[in-house]
Amino acid sequence: MSPLQVIAHLNEKRLFMRTQEQPLDHQPNCQSLAIGQQPFEEAEQDIDLREWLRKLNRRRGAIIGIFFLVMACVTLYLSQTIPLYNAQAQLTLDLRKTNVTNIEDVLAGMSSEAGVIGTEMDIIRSSSLVGRVVDQLQLSQDPAFNPALNPDKKPGLLEPAIVWFKHLWNIAPAEEPSPEEAALRLRRSIVERLQGNLKVEQRKQTNTITISITLPDPKRAAQLANTLAELYRTDQLEAKFEATRQANEWLANRLQTMRIEVQSAEQAVKKVREQGNIVQGKGGTILEQQLSDVNGQLVAAQVKISQAEARLRGAKEMFGRSGGIESLGEVLNSSVIQSLRSAESELRRKKAELGQRYGDKHPQVIQVQAELKDVQNKLQEEANRILQNLENEVRVARAAETTLQRSLNELQLQAGRTMDTELQLRELERQADSSRTLYQTFLSRFQETKEQEDLQRPDARIISAAEVPRGPSSPQTRRTLALGALAGLMLGVMGALLLESLDRGFRTSDQIEQATGLPVLGMIPLLGDNEGSPEAYAVSKPFSALAESLRAIRTAIHMANVDRPAKTIMVTSSLPGEGKSCLCAAMGRLTALSGTKTLLIDADLRRPSLARMFPDLQSATKLEDLLQDEIPAHQAIVQDPESGLHLLCAHGKTPLAAELLGSQRMQALLEQLEQEFDLIILDTPPIMGISDAWTLARRVDALVHLIHWAETPRETVRSSIRQLEVLDLRPTGFVLSMVNMQQQRQYGYGGYGYYYGKYKHYYHD
Repeated sequence: MSPLQVIAHLNEKRLFMRTQEQPLDHQPNCQSLAIGQQPFEEAEQDIDLREWLRKLNRRRGAIIGIFFLVMACVTLYLSQTIPLYNAQAQLTLDLRKTNVTNIEDVLAGMSSEAGVIGTEMDIIRSSSLVGRVVDQLQLSQDPAFNPALNPDKKPGLLEPAIVWFKHLWNIAPAEEPSPEEAALRLRRSIVERLQGNLKVEQRKQTNTITISITLPDPKRAAQLANTLAELYRTDQLEAKFEATRQANEWLANRLQTMRIEVQSAEQAVKKVREQGNIVQGKGGTILEQQLSDVNGQLVAAQVKISQAEARLRGAKEMFGRSGGIESLGEVLNSSVIQSLRSAESELRRKKAELGQRYGDKHPQVIQVQAELKDVQNKLQEEANRILQNLENEVRVARAAETTLQRSLNELQLQAGRTMDTELQLRELERQADSSRTLYQTFLSRFQETKEQEDLQRPDARIISAAEVPRGPSSPQTRRTLALGALAGLMLGVMGALLLESLDRGFRTSDQIEQATGLPVLGMIPLLGDNEGSPEAYAVSKPFSALAESLRAIRTAIHMANVDRPAKTIMVTSSLPGEGKSCLCAAMGRLTALSGTKTLLIDADLRRPSLARMFPDLQSATKLEDLLQDEIPAHQAIVQDPESGLHLLCAHGKTPLAAELLGSQRMQALLEQLEQEFDLIILDTPPIMGISDAWTLARRVDALVHLIHWAETPRETVRSSIRQLEVLDLRPTGFVLSMVNMQQQRQYGYGGYGYYYGKYKHYYHD
C-alpha cells in the first residue's frame, strides 16, 4: 500500500470517526460506533460473491484433498460391493365386491382407507408370511442363505474384527445349540434377511402394492417376489375360510343354547299364568275387562242417582208452592194429571155457567161442586203417588250404586293381589319375545353363512408378476460416482468454510476495521529466513517493500492529526512477540535516515529488547537510572552510527515498572526530550495482563496497536480495545505485522498483498 493510498484511506476514516464523535444532538440519526460493530454504511451490505470465491481459493488444497478422499472411499465402496438385483411384483387390492347372493360377508372386504392398505402391507412384511415363503422354497437348503452350506466363502472384512473384539472382551462362546434350536435360529436369520431385503410400497393415489426383493441372484429375487405375492393371496383366502368356519361353529353352538333359552322362557310364562290364574282375553286379562265393565256400570248408576234426586227435589219444591199441583203436573209431564187437570177445568167452567144461571144452591151446581172436589182429590192422590215413585227410584238407584261399588272394591282387591304376578308375567313375556327374536336372527345368519362358505375370493390380484432383472439395481456405478463427486465437492467446500470460520486471526484491514471500528495504518511484510532482521533490512534496502510500508505507517500517523502532528508515538500490542520492538527499531532507523532527529525509548522495563538488538550500542546508564536518580538524559542516550537513530535502553526486570513509567519524573523526562528530538518512539509492554503502559499511554501523542498477522486472536484484540476504553484511551490505529505476502494476496484488493503484487516493480528488494 503506497503512502498516498494510506493517507487517502485515513482521511476517509478520520472524517467518519469525527462524524461519530459529534454530540448526539447534532446527529439525531446516528449512533456511536461500538467495538465489534460495523459502520452503518456496511451494516446491510450484500454478500460479496468474490469474497466467497477468494475464501474457497485460499482453501483449495483442503477442498481438493477432501474431494479425492471422498472419491477414494466411493471407489473402494464400489469395488467391495456385491451387485444386487431388484425384482418387483405388483398387487392391486380389488375393493369391489361380487355379490352372487345378497348376503353380508363374515370377513368383510377391505376399504380404501390408507390405514387398511397400510395394514395389508404390514401383513406382507410380517414374519409369519415371509416364514411361509422360506419354508415353501426351502431356503434353508440354499447355500446363498445358509452359510454352513458354503464353506468356500471368504470371510467378510468385519468378521476378523468381530472375533478380535470378542477375544479382547473375553466373550465366552455360546453353548452348542440342539439341532431343533439351530434350525429355528437358521430359519429366523433367513426370515430377518429376507425382511431386510424386502420393500413393500403403495403407489400414490392407487390401491396398488409393489413387492420388491433385492438379492445378488436375479432369478431367486424374482421367484421370491412372485411366491410372496401368491402366498399373500392364499393367506387372504385362508383367513376368510377360517373366519367363516369359526363363525358357523359359533353360530351352531349359540343357536343350540338360544333354543333352550327360548323354550325355558316360554315355559316360565306358562307356569306363571297357571299359578296366577291369569286368563288372557282379546283386550287384556279377564280381570281387567271385569274391572272396566263394573267401573262403567258404577258411573252410569251414579248418573242415574243424580238424575232421580234432581227430579225428586224439583217435585218437592213445586209441590210446596201455591198451585203446586198444577206446576207439578207441568214438571212431571204426567198424562193422568193432565187428564185430571182437563176434567177439573171443564168442571170449573160448567160450575160457573150453572152458578150464573141457577145460583149456588141449585142441585146441579152442588153436583158439579162435588164432582170438582172429587177430581181435586184424585189430583192430590196422583201427585203423592208420583212423589212416592220418585223417592223409590232414588232408593233403588242408591242400592244399585252400593252393589256396584262393593263389586268394584272386590275386583280391585283381587287385581291388587294379582298385580305382582302380572308384572312378573310381563317381564317373562318380554324376555321370551327377545330370546325368540334373537334366535330367529341367529338362525337366519347361520343359514346365510352356510351358503357363503363356497363363495370366498381373495381381495387382491396380481397385475404384474416379477420378471428376472436385466441389470443390477445397486450399486449404480455412474450415479454413485456422480453423487460421490458432488458430495466430495460439497464436503470440501464445507471443510474450507469451516477452516475459514475457525481462523480467528486478522488477515485484512477490513476485518480489523469491521471488528473494532478503528483504522489500519499499514502492514509490515514478513521477511524471509535469510533476509535478516527488519531493522537491518530497512536500512540496507531503503527502497524495499518493508521500507515503503514503514514510511506509509509513519505518514499515516503524521496525517492522523494534521493540526497537531504526533511527536511521541507509543507502540504496543495485545500479546508478547507480535513484533513491537522490530517495528520501533526499523521505523526509527528509517525515520532517522530521512533527516528527522529520532529517539527510540525501550519502555518495556520487564523484558527490554533494544539492548539485545543493538549490543554494540550500550551505555551504563539506562532508563531506570534516569527515572530513579537525578542524572542528565544525555548520559543514557546512545546513537546508531548507521542511521543516526538515538536510543534509550533499559536494564529490565524492574519490580516497579508501572510506578516508574507513571511517575512525574517520566512525564518531565518526556517533556525534556520533546524539546530536543523531532520524534520520540516508545516501545512498551503489551496492554493485556500488564498495566505498565496504561499511564504512559495518556502522555503520548499517538498510540499504535500492533497485531500479528493471522496469529493474534480477534477476541484478544477486542479485549485489549475494551481495556483501553475503560481507561478512556483510544488507539490512533492498528498495524498488521509479519504479513505473508503470498498468502495475503489471496485476500483480494482489500489486502496488502494485492498492492504488493501491483507495485512490486517499484520496490528494490
